[in-house]
Amino acid sequence: MNNKRILIVEDDAFIVEALSMLLEEQGFEVISSFDGEIFNYPFIEYPHLILLDIRLSGEDRRDLCKWIKEHQDMKHIPVILISGNREIEKIHQECGANDFIVKPFELDHLLSKINMFMAN
Repeated sequence: MNNKRILIVEDDAFIVEALSMLLEEQGFEVISSFDGEIFNYPFIEYPHLILLDIRLSGEDRRDLCKWIKEHQDMKHIPVILISGNREIEKIHQECGANDFIVKPFELDHLLSKINMFMAN
């Protein structure tokens, strides 16, 4: 176990399950939130990386990414946006995310992005 925590904020249970299995096999601790409500409560331990779907239950949640990047205790945490939105590259720049990946995606491609941020 490498003691690195990844928070998955995604409303698709299948994606959460697949990502959780993949990341746990790689030795990561995985926390998940289907609606982003996890940010309404204090963290005991902050995640080391956040995978954020910007479309949660039909709502545009790029504001959540902006909030994370403006929050004093979390702004250093890398955020990778996950979205099928064709404008994801523009959106990731506007909200301050560190990177993005377009749905559908290859798990290996996402894992390489995660490992790039976790190596720092």
